[in-house]
Amino acid sequence: MEQSIQNKEFTFLTKGLRAIFTFIMVITILGVVFMGGLLIGAMIVPEKTVNSILVKGTVSASVNFEAMEIELADKVANNIQYVKKDVVKLLIVATIYMGILLFIVVQVRKLLGSLSRGVIFTIANGKKIEWIAYSILLLSMTVGVFRTYISYTIGHLTHIDTLLLSTDWVAGVSYHFSGINWTLLFTGLIIWTIARVFRYGAFLQDEYDATA
Repeated sequence: MEQSIQNKEFTFLTKGLRAIFTFIMVITILGVVFMGGLLIGAMIVPEKTVNSILVKGTVSASVNFEAMEIELADKVANNIQYVKKDVVKLLIVATIYMGILLFIVVQVRKLLGSLSRGVIFTIANGKKIEWIAYSILLLSMTVGVFRTYISYTIGHLTHIDTLLLSTDWVAGVSYHFSGINWTLLFTGLIIWTIARVFRYGAFLQDEYDATA
């Protein structure tokens, strides 16, 4: 009786998590489509058209540093210059990252679907977990570069680095395109270890089925 209750609780948990990840998947797909639309628009719309809109309109901008938000002065915001090549490259990279996140969400959703059906220790589930681990490891190696590239592009478009150097408070501005996100790295390694455990469990299950 107790085992039946535990099975029902596990099934309810996995189905609930699968529903949550289905919602996340839909949001991520919409994000990918949105980024793709921005990318197409950035490639089609002429650079002069965007710059003329920026000149005629009122632009406000702010920069976030963790818990601190700095609102840029009007002379900085109005100094924003749209550079089509930089924006297109940034949107391409952002779309790729959204695609990686979508891939992770889809794999987790598939895994939860298998678990909710009682299919646990299988080679297929082990492969799903491994692909999730590899994707997270990839993000751990590149997310720092991506964040720095965003800062570099924004600085190039707004010329904020030049304005900062013109003050007496800043001696220099530099961008570092290297670094590892250790949290993501250790998370990826832990998930990869779990994947190997699943594969070994699948091997033991096959051995048991063969001898039963």
